[in-house]
Amino acid sequence: MQKFDGNCLSCQAIQGFISLSNAPRIVETNYWIVEHTHPTSIKGWLVVVLKRHCHALHQLTQDEFTEFSQLMTFLCQALHEILNTDKEYIAQFAEGEGFNHVHFHVIACLPEWSATVRGPLVFSGLGSQVEYPLPSEVLTPLVLKIREYLLARLDERVN
Repeated sequence: MQKFDGNCLSCQAIQGFISLSNAPRIVETNYWIVEHTHPTSIKGWLVVVLKRHCHALHQLTQDEFTEFSQLMTFLCQALHEILNTDKEYIAQFAEGEGFNHVHFHVIACLPEWSATVRGPLVFSGLGSQVEYPLPSEVLTPLVLKIREYLLARLDERVN
């Protein structure tokens, strides 16, 4: 299995060569890294990135899937408790240029959202076209709350 691909932006971020977030990392587990994505106008848009280069879900190991499912449980619960989400969206495509690397978008869907940003339209709140991306001063406190919530549950699972 290939650990890293030098042309992959996700691999470059995992190795610390570039940063894809303007907030601190939420958590790093055996197989996954969780961060708040940037640029985005949406609070609670997390990205869960596999720590090795892999471009398709069928290439994941059983251990990677098992840890992923545990992370998803805690992340969705954290978003609901901290942001009062109505729903949580999860998406995985790994087809964008430079991002052919398994990663999941975990997106907080808030009750006050209009139909213009629900479902697949939520992607209008991500990327360089976002007019007012959330600054790190807004995201860092949120990230720290999510980290605290997640670490408490991961510790409970380990003990």
